[in-house]
Amino acid sequence: MAPLLNGFPNGASGHLPNDPTLVTLRFSDIPPQIDIPVRGLEAEEAVEVNLEELLDDPTELCTLLEQEGVGRQYWMIIALAYAKQAKVDHAIEILSKGLGILNRGDPKEKLGPLSLTCWLYLWKSREAPRVLPEGQPANETGLKDFYLQAATGCLNEASRINPAFPPLFLAKGVLYLLRASLQPPSKAAAPGVPDISDRVETLRQSIKCFEDALRVSAGRNLMATLGRARAHFSLGKYAEALEGYQEVLLKTPHLQDPDPRIGIGCCLWQLGHKDEAREAWERALDLVGQASCIADDSMLTHPRIQIRRLQTYFSACITSMIPPIMPQPIRVSVRSTKRR
Repeated sequence: MAPLLNGFPNGASGHLPNDPTLVTLRFSDIPPQIDIPVRGLEAEEAVEVNLEELLDDPTELCTLLEQEGVGRQYWMIIALAYAKQAKVDHAIEILSKGLGILNRGDPKEKLGPLSLTCWLYLWKSREAPRVLPEGQPANETGLKDFYLQAATGCLNEASRINPAFPPLFLAKGVLYLLRASLQPPSKAAAPGVPDISDRVETLRQSIKCFEDALRVSAGRNLMATLGRARAHFSLGKYAEALEGYQEVLLKTPHLQDPDPRIGIGCCLWQLGHKDEAREAWERALDLVGQASCIADDSMLTHPRIQIRRLQTYFSACITSMIPPIMPQPIRVSVRSTKRR
């Protein structure tokens, strides 16, 4: 029998309450437009920026933000708007310029933008190749390790400002998790001999960071729970990983992005509960409207095949959540402006 958590083993049909609209948190705090306050004779004068029809070149927008001396929240929300449209390079460029401006003020104002920049570099690392494709000139700027180094630089700078800044724990955990994915798997150790390979130590570091994130959030940071589960899975601790994924599903049964059912299915498969694993994956497919793509059970005979069908982040199941675990909720409280 597969391990249960309050009676919900895998999130498959029949094991969940009635489904309301599924919760998708990614980029949910980005408004369709914001008003940039403009310094002038009119105290309530502002320029409206449409965040759904962004310029291909953000230079002019960055110049406006710099000239008007706006706060960090404007730089961050506009960067997120670009990231929402998958223009991650532009988002990083905007934050880089904003950090240059914020260097002139209180260093603590840089913590949010630095944390966001780190997440964007982690995003880039997820999409980048490990090695250069054959035939391309030697250039390491587009490889996974390059972006991980850039993310590390952001974290180091933020840690110098405030090493106890809570969002750093989660970011460090994901960074270690991605670093471990680049390290070779350890050779089987002799019975009774602990595995002390670099990969295992990196995964243990990631677990420590996720537990720190859970500690400072009083256990409420579900992304840290997902991260710890993913690290446990990589260490071959499938039962512990399953408990983590099931905990998230129990607390947020309608969460789809990221979807804990995928991790649940992978754990159940490794534990030998293959029918339950298939049910979990089929439920995940149902939720994204792809169930009709499955011709027969032959498509569900191996976890890697199923994960490709889902097109989901199996190798790092939690890093599809860039905005949901931003350093602080990015809720733009820009007052309405009157125009004359």
